[in-house]
Amino acid sequence: MLHAEIVRQRALIDQLQQMCTWLSNRLAELRGAVAAAEALMRAEAERPTMPPGRLLTQLHERLITALFDADRR
Repeated sequence: MLHAEIVRQRALIDQLQQMCTWLSNRLAELRGAVAAAEALMRAEAERPTMPPGRLLTQLHERLITALFDADRR
């Protein structure tokens, strides 16, 4: 009985570790998207290449895409 419980607990620990890895990967992707958005804002502030309204649209699209991509995985 104790052996069965140990096996069950180990399986649960493995499952939780996989979930942590998955979440860590999604967080890294989202951090990357935020860093890219920040870099775009910084570049546009220093040397504008598009109208401000277009910048907001670009930022919105990029961040929403990052969220959808994270949800799909």
